[in-house]
Amino acid sequence: MNSGVPLLKVLLVDDEPYIRKGLAALIDWEAEGCFIAGEASDGNGAIRLLQQQEYDIIISDIRMPEMDGIELITSVKERKLSKARFIFLSGFYDFSYAKSAIQCGCCDYIIKPVNKSELLEAIRRIQEGFQKELGSERKNQDYEKAYLDSHLTSIIWGKYDSVNIKYVQDRMQLSNEITYIHCEISLGDKGFLALSVDKKREQQRRLYNLASMLMKKYANHVVYDITKNTESYDIGIIYCPPMAKERGMSQDDWMNWLLKELTSRMGYEIIGCAGSKVNGITAVADSYRDAVLIRSLRYYKKSDLKYARHDKNQGLSKYQREEDFRKQMDSMIHSIEINDKVKIKTSSGEIYRGLTDRRISVETINHDIQYLMYRLLGLAYNQDTDIDQDEIIQYVRDAIFRLKTNHGNELKFQQFAEEYSDYLTHLRQNTAKGMMHMIEAEIEEKYAENISLKYLGEKYFINSAYLGQVFKKQYGCSFKDYLNKVRIRKAAQMMLRTNMKVYEIALEVGYKNIEYFVNKFEEVYEMTPTRFRKRSMQNNNVS
Repeated sequence: MNSGVPLLKVLLVDDEPYIRKGLAALIDWEAEGCFIAGEASDGNGAIRLLQQQEYDIIISDIRMPEMDGIELITSVKERKLSKARFIFLSGFYDFSYAKSAIQCGCCDYIIKPVNKSELLEAIRRIQEGFQKELGSERKNQDYEKAYLDSHLTSIIWGKYDSVNIKYVQDRMQLSNEITYIHCEISLGDKGFLALSVDKKREQQRRLYNLASMLMKKYANHVVYDITKNTESYDIGIIYCPPMAKERGMSQDDWMNWLLKELTSRMGYEIIGCAGSKVNGITAVADSYRDAVLIRSLRYYKKSDLKYARHDKNQGLSKYQREEDFRKQMDSMIHSIEINDKVKIKTSSGEIYRGLTDRRISVETINHDIQYLMYRLLGLAYNQDTDIDQDEIIQYVRDAIFRLKTNHGNELKFQQFAEEYSDYLTHLRQNTAKGMMHMIEAEIEEKYAENISLKYLGEKYFINSAYLGQVFKKQYGCSFKDYLNKVRIRKAAQMMLRTNMKVYEIALEVGYKNIEYFVNKFEEVYEMTPTRFRKRSMQNNNVS
């Protein structure tokens, strides 16, 4: 199945629950491009479901109480409730029933007990019909949704204009109150982590499709891969209160319901983080930044909760324990922003002592630390909205959370504040392009050595966190991945030009672990080093 094509929604109708369960387990529905989206015990129940949402395939028993299968399809056709294709099931062969079913427009008639191959054939025939009749229409819908996602992404990132706003408002059911919700496959799920990158991206697309179907008429509120982070397999959701109210739920209950459904259907743990409530779609960027911050903090704390959210009554407004200490923190943050090293030195000491005061409750100190992290992230974001927010949070929290351990002291905290101030200065100066040519040459020459971002940053007088950002922008990958590619390229040249053994080449280009070297080589050339050398020799013999 093409993971980019929406799954067909299937409605099972049978008065025997075990029959419905058996049908759901009989075949791999997703592999056939389908999804069990609803179940009913009779025709009346099916009618109620059809009034709530559209289905593509209805698999129904013919004989049922209240309203049987023939009455169901007749009612659906007469009332034009659905364009779904029907497959009828019957426990006995009765030609009159089969004839009536065919006359009413069913696509197939299968005798119970249902044979797997017969059901597969019927499903695949319907799939082929959909591809022929609705192929171009669905393609257009996919293109329109992708175009809507691009407009939404611009607004979520705070880079929008009136055209973006109008396009989104015309196509979404928005309310005055909006919350951005970050939703992703948990990186703590060992089964998911064992997948290849391509397979992980397929699962991310599945998450997007399933969330869209579960949200029914609010499917347009789901956005694919909003963070554009290589280590996040996520979707974004533009939440509006009517979504929960229509189900008689609170926002928390609704989100927990959605995460539970997605986790069950995906087979992987799905987690979510909600930002602050904002007024209107034009302010959703603020909610997005809150959600990203909360995601970062929860990963640091290794939270077991599947759902976390920003709350104005429990969130940033309570990160101060007293007004004068908040002012002191704001003063230090301003010193960092303008790169005033003298004020940084004095103010950082005051803040350090305040954040390590054992007379203050742990909860209050946590709030103060999180507030400081949030503000520092904001300084970087204001300089460059394209920064990798997760990476900056990692850099900031690694320094600040040392305050809660025995490894931190006042001097180290001051050094961090000064380094972060230098980082912001580098963002403003934007002088990285010329410097990168020198760094490229450095890597080409010293690729086999224990070279690192810290080493390069110290040599070229640039903040290592900022240098990491530059690598991602300029090369589309992390520094580590860039270095690996250079090493593997050098190794491939040695494989072709020398008689050195594989383990000797691995050591020569900087790998001490031969297994790790082979894995990295396969990632680049899709074959082992030995196979690479043999194939090259065979090609030379042919020529």
